[in-house]
This record gives sequence, C-alpha cells and structure tokens, in this order.
Amino acid sequence: MQLEQISKIVIPSGGETRFATLTGIDSTNIHILTLSKVTVGAAGGVIDLQPTTGGSADTTNNISIAWTKMNSGGSFQNFGNATQDIMRFTDGAQEAPHSCNSIMFLYNWYDSDRYSYFTQDTVYSHGTLSGFVHSGIKSETTSHDGVAINTNQTGGGGFQADSTFVLYKVLN
Repeated sequence: MQLEQISKIVIPSGGETRFATLTGIDSTNIHILTLSKVTVGAAGGVIDLQPTTGGSADTTNNISIAWTKMNSGGSFQNFGNATQDIMRFTDGAQEAPHSCNSIMFLYNWYDSDRYSYFTQDTVYSHGTLSGFVHSGIKSETTSHDGVAINTNQTGGGGFQADSTFVLYKVLN
C-alpha cells in the first residue's frame, strides 16, 4: 500500500484555532486521516469531525455510529448513536498537555452513488488512558471533498500549537 499526502495542517504557535479543514479528496480511493499530538487549551474540549462538500462542513443529521470506549481506569463501554451530525474523536480532551492521536479510514467519501462510512481508532488521555474503536455511516449519497475538524473548546484558543492533521489518499 502506498499513501499520497493530499493535505496537512500543523497548528503554529500563536495560531491556535477551533477549526481545521482538510480538502483535496477528488477520487473514489480509500482515504486515511491522521491526528497527531492534538491538544486543546483548556478543560472540557471535545474533538469532532464532519465531512465537507465544496470545502464546507456537511451538517446534515444522518450519521449513525457505534463505538466502544476503552479506559485504563475502568471497564469497556459500548455506545450507539443514530442521526447525529458529527463523528467524535474524544468526549473530553480535558486540559493541556493531554493529547489525542487517531487514525481514521474514509470509504466511499467521494462516491456520490454510495453511502460514506468510516472506521477509527483513537487514543487520548484525560487522567487515564482512553481510546475509541469507532465506526459509522453517513446515510446519503453525496460526494465529499474533505473533512472539517473542530473543538467546542473556547477557552485557551482551541487546538494548540503542534496539533497535526494529515489527510492521505491510498494508492492502488
């Protein structure tokens, strides 16, 4: 398997933001999104993703997900949500310097004849080590050209310096 990097954002010092949008998906190939050292500036921040169409977030409530949360300080938890508008990386990134690392596979993202779906593995810390094994489907046949990642965290400037987001195309 070969990868081609199509978009990358590294948050610079002094450029902290609540949003990171990566576009450039222009084929029906499988795509991979990675998050590395993603931190937020204050307690309580979640990290969410929405597909983009024409470079803008698709906020349609038609994403169904199933996930298991693993926590080094507790037991496994299973969840399922239907008809939401986000895919979630964390349910509380907490205070810096705790970080989130994730890999997400995007299937049928650009295919306007099929539903888009994803699988995701995420590890982050908030006092204990936590992680998600996560998958879901966006039940509409729309061509998506990228991803919009955001945090609800407003204190401390959102995503902190060195938070890295990279989008790849898997080459056949």
